[in-house]
Amino acid sequence: MRKCVLIILALALFAAADPLSAQKADSPKMQAQKDYMFRRQMVGGMRLQSTGLGFYLQYGLIKNIYKTHLFMLEYEWHIDYRDKKSKAYPAYTETGRDYFFGVQNKFHEIRFSYGFERAIADKAMRNGVRLSWEGFIGGVMGLTKPYYLNIDYPNNDPATKGQFPIIVVSQKYSDATKNVFLDKNVIDEAAPISKGLGEMRPIFGGHVRTGLNFDWGSRDAFVKAIEAGASLDIFYKKVPIYVDDRSNHFLFLGLYVSFHIGKRW
Repeated sequence: MRKCVLIILALALFAAADPLSAQKADSPKMQAQKDYMFRRQMVGGMRLQSTGLGFYLQYGLIKNIYKTHLFMLEYEWHIDYRDKKSKAYPAYTETGRDYFFGVQNKFHEIRFSYGFERAIADKAMRNGVRLSWEGFIGGVMGLTKPYYLNIDYPNNDPATKGQFPIIVVSQKYSDATKNVFLDKNVIDEAAPISKGLGEMRPIFGGHVRTGLNFDWGSRDAFVKAIEAGASLDIFYKKVPIYVDDRSNHFLFLGLYVSFHIGKRW
């Protein structure tokens, strides 16, 4: 009986001493936060999104192993994957560039955002996957670029009409060209992609993004990760992408998958 009491007292003293020693020395989690050797990171990558294709550069200020502040610059080429190209009819040209019928502008986006990363589950000591949650908020500058088409017109010049009955003119959509722009019988082909670069117009808005980051890099100094989530862009007015205004929107909600590669130091 006496031995049992002594054993129980010894166990009680050991149990009481353990929390005290844990308070005196940092817990493993607190020690990992203090001992984490990296304070900066730089990441770049490509983003496949349901609203387009993007490329980005991300700079991080590492507070500790579990928390990082992020600053991101991103470019996205807006693509509606439901759009189908119409076949070019290059009767008087030789290039034959297929075109998007009913499109008046191509749309590009440049995003500037601030965010943070919070670790949910850390990777094992040697291998494994580190799971984190990321969130961003910021601004977006949309750029509309006029979409030019090569249009066929009758040649009314008597001097050249016999040799060239049709002349081809590169034109963008406007009230003056509305009739021919929506007539497939006179559309020859798409104009070169460089046409309209000097006529871009900005549209401003806001941006939010959230996702889960899966970092499988075997060394903490190098970042190799996949991120999946959703993003939302909100503009102050409808973005005039299509001729039919009913197809235009001021909200762009998309799902995405990103591929990160970078370094910590």
